[in-house]
Amino acid sequence: MEKYQSLVYFAAFLTAFLITFFSIPAIIRLSLVKKLYDQPDQRKHHSQRISPLGGIAIFGGLLLSFVFFTAHLANATLNSVLVALIILFITGVKDDLYPLVPYKKLLGQLMAVGVVVIQGDIRLVQLYGLFNIYELPYWSSLSLSFLFFIGIINSFNFIDGINGLSSLLSILVSTVYTFLFIALDQALFITLSLCIIGAQLAFLPYNLLKAKIFMGDTGSMIMGFFAALLSIYFLQTNALMEDQILEHIDAMLFAFAILILPILDSARVVFIRVFIKKVSPLKADRNHLHHVLLDIGLSHWQATLWLIGTNTMLIALSWFLNPHIRASLLFSILVVLALGLSQVPFLIKQKLKRLGRYPL
Repeated sequence: MEKYQSLVYFAAFLTAFLITFFSIPAIIRLSLVKKLYDQPDQRKHHSQRISPLGGIAIFGGLLLSFVFFTAHLANATLNSVLVALIILFITGVKDDLYPLVPYKKLLGQLMAVGVVVIQGDIRLVQLYGLFNIYELPYWSSLSLSFLFFIGIINSFNFIDGINGLSSLLSILVSTVYTFLFIALDQALFITLSLCIIGAQLAFLPYNLLKAKIFMGDTGSMIMGFFAALLSIYFLQTNALMEDQILEHIDAMLFAFAILILPILDSARVVFIRVFIKKVSPLKADRNHLHHVLLDIGLSHWQATLWLIGTNTMLIALSWFLNPHIRASLLFSILVVLALGLSQVPFLIKQKLKRLGRYPL
């Protein structure tokens, strides 16, 4: 039976990969014929008109594979996840074709999150000892869950500014959770994580080195949704297990480490927009870390690998230090390291300016 289940997992991964990989050329051709392009502007580094509809292929590949290979698994959360995905897909496609005003995009995100949090009951039910808080009252649980989902969805949307970054980050997050769900024996979410990995690996050849297509808001919002979903479901499930992988606050801290790149970069950018520039937190600019990496001369793939490598290092550090030091100390180490490393490109940029070698 275990061997059969492993074959199902592999088949789900491979199916998601193949559907996505072979549907992207058709989407590129359709975009060429129908003139559906992401237009270059002063914030974007591509000079050609490139299709922003890669999220359609990612969505189709992972969804078809996931639904097909989990038909035998009974889970009350499945329907709510599918409904939320469809809402996000419609919102994302509309925004990729005819940009939505921010409040309409936010409304679509709130509807999708509401289905999962309220109907599917996938939510933060406790703080695992953070601030000495354990069980959360229902309305506090709902509020924090909405905030977490919306924050992570938009953080992935924010960082989707250079080739391959959102894809590789999704692969990293889903790979870590695949191993965690294997340890927790959660077949439905093992399959989901593998389908995400398969679809993103199929997308990378068309996007990382010389982009022929972007995932657009459709892809980035769906990937952010999945990152939040996997995180909350892990925290929920791990807390109910007799043999927990990580106990109490350690589990929440590790989930934070997995998402430390989008969380801290988005928090920094929103702080600059709201408190320094006094503009909307949704107003696009070039203050993200990946923009600075490009400014100091890195290529898209070099900047992406630098960021993913840093995030991977912090995840590994969290995992190995977790059993040996207090959670408060580990949290401080992670935040200080992440913020310190994030300042390196800014210091390089300032030095290049002083030397008169900027812009490159």
